[in-house]
Amino acid sequence: MTEDDRNVYTQQVDISPRLEQIEVAQCRLVVVEGPDVGQQMTLDKPIVRIGSNEKNDLVLTDNTVSRFHCEIRRVRDEYLFIDRQSTNGCYLGELRLVEGYLYPNCEILIGSCLVKFEPLVENIEIVPSKADQYGDLIGSAEKMRKIYGLLDKVAPSELSVVIQGQTGTGKELVSRAIHQFSRRKDGPLVIFDCSAFPENLLESELFGHEKGAFSGAIRTHRGVFERAEGGTIFFDELGEMSVNLQPKFLRALESGEIRRVGGERTIKIDARVVSATNRNLLSMVEEGTFRQDLYYRLAKVTIDLPPLRERIEDLPTLCEHFIGQLKSRGNVPIHVRAFSPEALLTMGRYDWPGNIRELKNVVERAAAFCEGELIQPQDLPGDLCARMGMEAPTNAPPPPALSPGLGLKEAKEMMVSNFERDYLVGLLKQYNMNISRVAREAGIDRRHVYRLMKKYEIVEEKFQ
Repeated sequence: MTEDDRNVYTQQVDISPRLEQIEVAQCRLVVVEGPDVGQQMTLDKPIVRIGSNEKNDLVLTDNTVSRFHCEIRRVRDEYLFIDRQSTNGCYLGELRLVEGYLYPNCEILIGSCLVKFEPLVENIEIVPSKADQYGDLIGSAEKMRKIYGLLDKVAPSELSVVIQGQTGTGKELVSRAIHQFSRRKDGPLVIFDCSAFPENLLESELFGHEKGAFSGAIRTHRGVFERAEGGTIFFDELGEMSVNLQPKFLRALESGEIRRVGGERTIKIDARVVSATNRNLLSMVEEGTFRQDLYYRLAKVTIDLPPLRERIEDLPTLCEHFIGQLKSRGNVPIHVRAFSPEALLTMGRYDWPGNIRELKNVVERAAAFCEGELIQPQDLPGDLCARMGMEAPTNAPPPPALSPGLGLKEAKEMMVSNFERDYLVGLLKQYNMNISRVAREAGIDRRHVYRLMKKYEIVEEKFQ
């Protein structure tokens, strides 16, 4: 595949003000002869089924067409036609077509209906939205409005999407918005964290396993592909997927079929795939740690989320939103109303390396310290003030005492260790020992959480 070919099938979405449209390569079927002449559909699903039954994607009313006559499968960047043992068959010219790859503008006789296979390159115009919210995404900055406009076009399609951005920028919220405004919104949204499972369990979690397939498999387990049937799968931390598993993952996407570990029969799957990563997948492709063909299969559209520092004008809106969330759950004193202009000005000068997730934690901690209606600069967490070179608030807890004669390096390590332990304990308490949730909130993988728990000997600690 040449570089030009790849560009046809994958579109890197730039959310700068210059963006006007994206180009998406697709194909469509057009009925050119028969009772349903004029009917057409875009091939925007991995498997398109054709027949007279209403459950098909392309329904033909001709009585010479079988209930489930044939199907077209997308295999990499080609389309494979398969006759499903129909009564009257399918013909390409004089040749009866049982299985074969379609070429542009070929015409297939299905029963008495002549269907044309046409290439279609669609230019999708991206118009910035006028809204200041899209699903659970909050913000009216220009870059966010462009993302909302892009989601308006991408969400209703079946295009696979890769969401890129720093930790804490809201990649999961984008995936939820794509599902919420898609044609699959009534189906399940299954979230799968690729970093949450050791390599030897990943295959079982993805594809499922049969009872007795391996030691400990005491019952049949349905994998994420089966659980997401008719809906959407969100693969978080995609860059953490094992290189050894990537070929099987790609095969499932291309064939639309899986086989459980220890199973013999194949199971058809129908799920849209949305992925997210905070790593540079193209760099991983060049390094050989991520398959190139898998990247181009998943990244029909890529969306880059801006860090909070590049949309700092959304800070007041986000703070108001988080305070509202806290108040609705009863997690903030009833007298706290909002942030003062001085506090917002102070926060606006911070670079927010943890992005929206860090902001949410800061809002929660500041609201807890606030004694008046408005949160003031002195109510901000001490560690945030310290990173900005400001004096810590007087109501912040005192730092731990240091032993006399302790060197700078040792003192620094002790302070970092104390903060690390307190931070981890706080999250473990807040999320009731849900390690996946703690890892996601902290922006680290589950294995690192377990290492920290072992380091600070808090594995057996009670969080009631």
